[in-house]
Amino acid sequence: MVLCLITKYGAAIRDHNLPFAIAPAGASAVLIFAVPASPLAQPRNVIVGHVISALIGTFMNALFRHAAESFRWMPAALAVGISIFLMGLTNCYHPPAGATAFLGGFFASDFEAVRWWFPLYPVLPVALIMVAIGLIVNNICRVYPIYWFTPVHVPKAHSSPQPLPGEYADQANADNLDKELPAAAERGQISPSSVSMQPSPNDSSSSSVINPEGEVNDEAGNEMETQVAWLRARVHELEMELAHARHARQIYTFKTAHPDLA
Repeated sequence: MVLCLITKYGAAIRDHNLPFAIAPAGASAVLIFAVPASPLAQPRNVIVGHVISALIGTFMNALFRHAAESFRWMPAALAVGISIFLMGLTNCYHPPAGATAFLGGFFASDFEAVRWWFPLYPVLPVALIMVAIGLIVNNICRVYPIYWFTPVHVPKAHSSPQPLPGEYADQANADNLDKELPAAAERGQISPSSVSMQPSPNDSSSSSVINPEGEVNDEAGNEMETQVAWLRARVHELEMELAHARHARQIYTFKTAHPDLA
């Protein structure tokens, strides 16, 4: 709808009869809005796939522009094939981009109006607008994108499902936390001084905040504040792991349902 409105009310587009709402955008919309967790619908695949295909289609068009009429079918076929090969090399497969290469190689009217500008206009703006709208709409009730530049690695399914990162957070108890903190301190992830959450009988600094005389122990109070701050930071880390686990679960679910696209 946005592309159609821009085509209708854009002054420069209307005055110069320039194309904007190209056909491959409709196919991209199906992937972005129907299966946003698909690797084929991620921003890198959409943008890079379309631009690469537009470049190849433009080059093939120029190469065969003066060829005999009996060879006018070749640039479209070669453009699509080469685009698929390059999308595979860059790991940016986006099926609608094949139609973008076809438009350039087939001497379509949309291409003839812009020629060498085809990758930069209308292909690049259209791809960017599609991704921008996908970010707004999909994040209302889903997560998009799953990744921006680097595909998220999802382990293959096992006979007994392994817990994803962050799943242990719901099962953690005091005993598990006491075991986890010293191990994290040994790995250098946290300060050893903040590991012990239980007061030591031989440690005078771990005395109660209020001593028997009713006076406030500032040193013990500061120690408790430090421990509370660390716990808040740890909770934030667990929340981030849980968000990553949800992303990974979405990809895992999609790959399980569509093994041919994984």
